Amino acid sequence: MKFLRTSLVLLLLLVVGGAAWLWFNRPAPVDLAKYAPADSLLYVELNKPSDVARAIQQTDVWKAAAPITQSKAPSENRLAMMAARAGIGPIGAVLFARAQVALAVVGLNTAEQDDTLRVKPEFALIVETHTSGWRTKPVVTDAVKQLASFVYGASNCSERSADAEYVECSVTGGERKIVGAVDGTLVVLGNTDNAVRAVLEAKRGTRPNILSDPEMVGVRSRLASDQTLGFGYISAANSAKLFSWAAPLVMRRGPVDRQLEQVLTVSAGKILRGVAWTAVPNGGGIEDRYFVSLEPEVVSRLQPAFDTGPRDEDFWKLVPDGFESLTIYRSKEPALAWRSLDAAVALKLETLPAVLFGTILKSSLTPYGIGDPKEVLTTLAPPLLTLRASAAVEGSVLVARVNDEARLRRSLAQDVFKGDNGQIVQGVQTELDPELEYSAVFSDGYVLLGRTENMQSCLAALRRSAAMSPDNKIKQASQESSAAILTYANDQLRLRNFISTLLMLQGRRLSAEEIAGLNNSLRDYSFSSTETRLGSGGIERKTRSAFGQFSTFVSMLGADSPNVVAR
Repeated sequence: MKFLRTSLVLLLLLVVGGAAWLWFNRPAPVDLAKYAPADSLLYVELNKPSDVARAIQQTDVWKAAAPITQSKAPSENRLAMMAARAGIGPIGAVLFARAQVALAVVGLNTAEQDDTLRVKPEFALIVETHTSGWRTKPVVTDAVKQLASFVYGASNCSERSADAEYVECSVTGGERKIVGAVDGTLVVLGNTDNAVRAVLEAKRGTRPNILSDPEMVGVRSRLASDQTLGFGYISAANSAKLFSWAAPLVMRRGPVDRQLEQVLTVSAGKILRGVAWTAVPNGGGIEDRYFVSLEPEVVSRLQPAFDTGPRDEDFWKLVPDGFESLTIYRSKEPALAWRSLDAAVALKLETLPAVLFGTILKSSLTPYGIGDPKEVLTTLAPPLLTLRASAAVEGSVLVARVNDEARLRRSLAQDVFKGDNGQIVQGVQTELDPELEYSAVFSDGYVLLGRTENMQSCLAALRRSAAMSPDNKIKQASQESSAAILTYANDQLRLRNFISTLLMLQGRRLSAEEIAGLNNSLRDYSFSSTETRLGSGGIERKTRSAFGQFSTFVSMLGADSPNVVAR
């Protein structure tokens, strides 16, 4: 009996001791912001990648695609998970359980070629492994080689030791590369030497890190919670800088005018405070939450643009089933909403920058054949829609109820539609002249405005499909929402690419038959929805979709290939 008691006591001590060892060997979280350069254009952190993976696996879309992906439900073996978090087990499981991940975009390289702008982001993937370098280096080396093979195909790879352990794979005769560095427990993967070096310098304290930005620290503490899967941040300075880079594209001007860029950056900095993002699981999908912080006076001036009036849902008769994207603007008075945008800009800017911003605002309506927004919007009644009927065309059309048709026709004829530049017709059955740049189609108290090629696509979709049925999920969701701005987008291609990319990273390519089956399983989940409201501190947006922005981050694996933006 005494021997039995002693054995039980020893066994109990072993169990307690083992559990205590597992507990105390759990990794202590670090603040990943101390590794990201202070001037990063974009900073994103995922402190628990395992929670992100679990959330994705529990979405309705992932479950629906399971017969094609052959994925299994996530394991809930708590002992194995505890062991992995303590550093015991296969290195892949250990890294997955212990790692914290962040993404920093440290720069944008642009180059002009003919009539296109080529954009190449410089980014670094930051991984705090909480695991010794000698264990992680072989995994990193294999990962860089596999990633280079996936993105580039054939590539040359080499390893070297310097201030860190490096592995680099590049394309023969080109500048494209993937660089990996192991520095203690930190792993950095980047598409340029500069991106990797910037992170290592931030980690070593020779370069300021983004943790020194009090605005980032404050907004993260306000928005992030235990349910948050990820957090992202763009500083006020970089929000203004990105605006100054993108605005000339809206104006159809080249982005190399440094004087214009400087004026736009300084001006935008007086309006924008910064942008933050978080993601949480929601209703069988992922909800992305965005907050664009604005100066208080600007928020006050913008209020009329977000004031809504009585609802008119008759517009659905001009929305074809199977559209590509749709945005509904419910401002009570479109002309007043437009004036509020002008007022918000003029409040903070001097005369010349205010005029410049006004030109940018007007340019946003030029694709619809509107040259004088103040005059045209006076003739329209809410809601206003921008509709892209098909993925085959890049542009959208504007749909609105008309409250003064004669005045609108006169305004269009005297401005952008003057001469042989446009056509004004009656009825959606009318055939348009493809030689004319703009078209306006009046139908049953509404008008459709836009470039002729976009209008042709929209009219063709309306002719071949019936109006959206009363029980359509999008239509019902729209009617139940109180948001001032609603956007719906067909995400089927992005969902398919996300799932296909994950499978290819595992070495599996879907057959044509499997892709067809995947498309079929995604059909009921293909649309994302975004609600935009004005809060006390700025603009708030909530997007509900299958995988949220995580599917966008995966697409950055191929971002080393320059993106082409038409000018």
